[in-house]
Amino acid sequence: MKRIFWSLGVGFCGFFVGGMMGAGLGSIFGFVWGASIGYGFGMIFDQQYATNKIIAYWGITFALAGIFFGIIYGAQPEESTVHMAKMGGIGATAGMLLGLLVGSIHIKQLRRKS
Repeated sequence: MKRIFWSLGVGFCGFFVGGMMGAGLGSIFGFVWGASIGYGFGMIFDQQYATNKIIAYWGITFALAGIFFGIIYGAQPEESTVHMAKMGGIGATAGMLLGLLVGSIHIKQLRRKS
C-alpha cells in the first residue's frame, strides 16, 4: 500500500513540474517520472527483510531524482538541449553513486538488527 501512496504522491508532484515545463506532454512525462521515483521510495520503505535489492532501489531512485537536480543546477533555460541532456546525465550518475552509498549504509543497519 505504501508503494501506491508514494507513487501517486510523487507522481502528482512530477505532473505539476512537467506541466510547468512542457504543458500537456510534459505533464505526462513528469507524472511517469515522479511515479517512478515514488515507487522506488515505496519499495525502499516497504522492505521487510535485508536483501541486496535495497541497494539497487536506492541507486535507481536517486539516479531518477538526480536527473532533475542535474538539469536545475547545471543548465540554463537558454542553453542547448544537448547541454541540458549532458547535465541530466551527470546528475543521474551522481545520484546513482550517492544512492549506492546510502543503500549500502542502509543494508548494514538492517542486518545489524536481524
